[in-house]
Parts: sequence; C-alpha cells; structure tokens
Amino acid sequence: MRMARSIRAVALAAAMILVVAACAEEEGASDEAPKVAALFTQFVDQGNWDPAGYQAYDAMCNKYGFVCTYTEEASYEAAPALLRGYAEDGYDMIITHSSGYSAAIEEIAPDYPGTEFVLFSYALDTLGLENYSAWSVDWGQSGYLNAAVAAYASPTDKIGVVIGEDIPSMEFSLNVVKQAVADLAPEKSVEVVYVGSWTDAAKAKELTLRLINDGAGFIIPMADTASTGAKQAAEESGVLTIGEYIDEGPLFPDAIVTSTIVDMDSAYDDIGQNYVDGTLTGQIVQLDASTGTLKYTRPFQLVDAGVEDRVDEVSDGLADGSIVVSG
Repeated sequence: MRMARSIRAVALAAAMILVVAACAEEEGASDEAPKVAALFTQFVDQGNWDPAGYQAYDAMCNKYGFVCTYTEEASYEAAPALLRGYAEDGYDMIITHSSGYSAAIEEIAPDYPGTEFVLFSYALDTLGLENYSAWSVDWGQSGYLNAAVAAYASPTDKIGVVIGEDIPSMEFSLNVVKQAVADLAPEKSVEVVYVGSWTDAAKAKELTLRLINDGAGFIIPMADTASTGAKQAAEESGVLTIGEYIDEGPLFPDAIVTSTIVDMDSAYDDIGQNYVDGTLTGQIVQLDASTGTLKYTRPFQLVDAGVEDRVDEVSDGLADGSIVVSG
C-alpha cells in the first residue's frame, strides 16, 4: 500500500487553510475500489486523539483495499462544505473523527443517500438516517475512570479539569467526572477551565498553572493536542495527571499516573468490515468498559498499589453494570 499526501488546499471560506491528504492508495487498485474520506480536527502527526485515529483509519484502508483521502484541520464550520464536496466527488464512505461533526452530517447526509457517513466519537441519535452510522465511545465511562484515578490519587482536595472546547462529548464527560468525584471522594471538589481550542498548548499550560496555584493536586486533561500544555504544567509543578487515548507515560514520567486508552484500531476495523459487508444501516455501536474498548495502562506510576486496586474495582463495576453512569 503506497501513501500519497497532497499538501495544503485553500479553504472553502474566510481564507481558511486546510490540509488535504491522500492515504492508503492501493497499488494497482481498480476503479471499483471503494473511495473513503475522513475529517480530522487537527494534524494527524501531532497530539494524541487525531494521530491515534489516523493510525486506525490508515490500517482500515490498507486492510480492506480502500482508496483513502483525509483532511486535516477540518473545522466544524467548514465540515458541511467538505462533506458535500467529497460526496459530490463520488466518495463511498466519509468518516468524521469527532462528535463536533455531527451537525454537519445531519445536514448533508439526507442529500446523498448513496454515501455512507460514519461518525467516530460520540452520538446519541442518527435521526433515522440509514446512511449515518456512529461508533460512540462511552465518554461517561471514560470520564468516570479518569475521575476515579484523580479521586484516589490526588494528594489535595481539589481536582482540576482542562477542556478544549465545549462540545457534547466533553460536556457529558465533565458531568460524569463531577458525579464520580462526588461518589468516590465527596470531600474533594472539581474546578474546570476551558481553553477554547484543541491545539493551543500554551494557553492550556497557563490555565493549568492557575488551577495548580489554586490547590489542584491532580489534573484531568480533556483538550487533545492542547493537553500537552496541561501535562507540561503538571510535570513542572510536581502535580499528578493522566494520559489520553495513547500511552503518554514516557512523555511525562514525573506526572502521569496512567493513560486511559480508547481502542480505536478495533473500532475502525469494525467500521471497515461493516462497510464491506453492507451492514452500515444507521446503527450506533457503543464502545465501553464491558467490551474492553476503554482501559488504562499498567502498572500505575507515582502512586501506591492501592490506587490501582481501587480503580480496578471501579472499572469492573462499570463493566458489569453495578456502577451506572448518568450525566
């Protein structure tokens, strides 16, 4: 499989610059090979959320022989035009790697019933559209697990949360973080800051330092690439934090207790298999602790073994349903 990348494309409006890239082009692929496109909110080689998603997307493209293209830095505002453009160009399936693209899919999918639209991240409803499916991470359970680590590991009574932008998945996850802390460590409080960006690491660092100066003993980052700034602030200040989506322990060895992993590889493989089988029918596939899609790296670092044992109990409770998340 040969990779081909186009570089920048001038955006569709307001002098926006987008990067359009081509990937996973099968050597000698026939004209009949399915054409697949994907939208990513940031660069696919920076941060954690989009690189992990791109790796899973690329593996899917290679395994199933799709001819694939992707757009980096695809803003939510530009998404309707991008989706329409790909559909007009005859793409068979378009995948969006963020819940923030849901409104764009809801707008465009009805106009192109022959194109499959798939959202990866979080969805409550696909509006009865047979060509709009979703692989929905249970961000409630993810938030509960993150909060469990923070609640049991924080040496102070304050936990800081750093959020990139206020989108549905983040709002839901934040509510669950608050619920979990109240359930597991009611003596501790949660303080939240919003970066207003998924990429502004400098601002995230500044806001995190404010949380730390205000007494936060544990930082929960929920800001994708911008989270790098939050973790830097934690590392420099001797405060604990948690990795996101991939194992980030080696990057911040003096701050990260564990990393919460989302198994994107299996999810994207499932998307590819469903497309090949013709079974994309507007379903929502839930990804949670019971399926092993949500897990964390072991062993925990920088804390005593009792913290990991207590978090294991929480994870088992989420998996067997004895702990119910509401948001």
